[in-house]
Amino acid sequence: MIFLIGAFTVLHIFFYLRLAFGWRRIPKVFKNESLIPFSVIIPVRNEANTIAQILKHLSGQNYPKDLFEVIVVDDFSDDDTVDQVIQSKDSLDINIRLVQLEDESQQGKKHALTAGVKAAAHETIVTTDADCWFGENWIRTYNDTFDDTTNMVAGPVAIRGKGLFARLQQVEFSGLMGFGAVTISEENPSMCSGANLGFRKRAFEEVGGYTDNLFTPSGDDEFLLFNIMRKFPHSTKFMKSQEAIVSTAAHSSLRAFMNQRTRWTSKWKHNKNGKVRISAVLFFLDYLLFYAAVLGAFLGWFSPQLVGGIVFVRFVAMFSYVAPINRFLKGKGAFWPLVVFQIIYPLHVLFMGMNSIFGSYTWKGRKYG
Repeated sequence: MIFLIGAFTVLHIFFYLRLAFGWRRIPKVFKNESLIPFSVIIPVRNEANTIAQILKHLSGQNYPKDLFEVIVVDDFSDDDTVDQVIQSKDSLDINIRLVQLEDESQQGKKHALTAGVKAAAHETIVTTDADCWFGENWIRTYNDTFDDTTNMVAGPVAIRGKGLFARLQQVEFSGLMGFGAVTISEENPSMCSGANLGFRKRAFEEVGGYTDNLFTPSGDDEFLLFNIMRKFPHSTKFMKSQEAIVSTAAHSSLRAFMNQRTRWTSKWKHNKNGKVRISAVLFFLDYLLFYAAVLGAFLGWFSPQLVGGIVFVRFVAMFSYVAPINRFLKGKGAFWPLVVFQIIYPLHVLFMGMNSIFGSYTWKGRKYG
């Protein structure tokens, strides 16, 4: 047992140090003088409290207003979302188009995004969510990243909020975002976020959009990432620029947080990417063995000094990776959240691993699983 724990500890350290090195190697974005038109797609369902805010951020973009359109696709909202979009359309000086899904047998985010792509007037598409916000150079940075050889661009997303719970979400997502960035840059994709994603309409159509996973509620971003990178190798980039950061609010309740993470992890069992599935299993086993080591130290099976050393080197490896990404995302200090993280995250990984297979969740008033 101790040999197995030691082997996984070595893998754990190597994994995080390798990611830290990979993050530093990702090239930054440089300014491009030529400008291209964009279609910005925002799928919405019951977003009356946030949709006006993101449309205001779009109206304040440092980009010619005749070079981008905003397509809001309503997924059968039963609140005032549509009214808010219409009011913003009348009051803001940007091209806002409202598309409403009509067939209730075709509902959900993927159907909404598909409808948005179909309605898009421009070849280069950017997607985000209604509960997000960003700086004035967001679209401009996409313009600087896309070139003639690019079919997809994944952008950085940051969690914002006050208090320890928000800080824990912030550092966790920093780690996830860095993992996605490094693996995309190494042509071995793992994840991205639809809250900050760009792609060519032609590439979307050539891979069939979401046809192979249309009725899997989650994974619109990652399944599309895998399909485009498989069909068009060497044409996907991570947009490493602070000007491109999209922010979203941390969850205020543990229930809402677990509900979201269950939705995210539920797509693992549908993932056809063997490397991602193996990585998820290894991650689960790593933290299972970590808890076994800690428990063994308390029960006298293993040397407390040895287990303490394992805990320390694991923390140093994780901190060396997460802290620079957290700074890039303009997050607050990562040290103390990561100390707490080291204690509770293994339990979180184990729980979510089981819940992704057997659990259910509610999203936008709909129950899945």
